[in-house]
Amino acid sequence: MNALKHLLIDPEHFGDASTEKLKTIGSAAHDMSGAISHGIAAIGVMLASAAMNEDAGLNTDSVADLGWLLQTLGKLTSNMSSIEAAASSHIELRSTQKEA
Repeated sequence: MNALKHLLIDPEHFGDASTEKLKTIGSAAHDMSGAISHGIAAIGVMLASAAMNEDAGLNTDSVADLGWLLQTLGKLTSNMSSIEAAASSHIELRSTQKEA
């Protein structure tokens, strides 16, 4: 979770960040998105397995909690993608400005 500290930045302040910092932010966002996506997939497998268990079944409160968790993780993944894209855009813009 060391990557998380690099993501606690508002993309509005990317102009003040060094190119190296932007690369670190983009990489951290990419890695975090991957971890969240794999976690969501694992939750899906567990949820499907639990649904097929006739003895235990699924508790409606647990299903609702999972639904809220998945919604939050989906939004977080979307935010990570936006952060990664913003960092890449700033890096590309700087590269273009250096060439000019």
